[in-house]
Amino acid sequence: PVTNNTPATTPGTDNTAPVINTAVVNGNQLVLTYIDEGNLDAANTAAASAFAVSSAGNPAISVNSVAVSGKTVTLTLSRTVASVETVTVSYTKPTTGNDTNAIQDAAGNDAASFAATAVQNSTSAA
Repeated sequence: PVTNNTPATTPGTDNTAPVINTAVVNGNQLVLTYIDEGNLDAANTAAASAFAVSSAGNPAISVNSVAVSGKTVTLTLSRTVASVETVTVSYTKPTTGNDTNAIQDAAGNDAASFAATAVQNSTSAA
């Protein structure tokens, strides 16, 4: 018999998925900040359709685009959010198709889906 002493992971390898930390809206920009060992993957990211943004009693809000930089994901919304609105955001990690089309870190660890989460509104009253 042969004893296998190879470690299950390579030392220094990032095996931890990014975790959502904050969500802040200002105007038509909703910025999600993640906690992770490294930066998020800016080249391979989730589609706008993976996010749902809502505001009770107000016109619908859709996500027009998704941009990733460093540890942030910026969603450009279909309209400006008023300073008095309460907004929620959710993310559904894709389960079919190309696995790289998810919010993930540079090591390829996918962020988990999250249910409707309250968003801090930093939009100034006009």
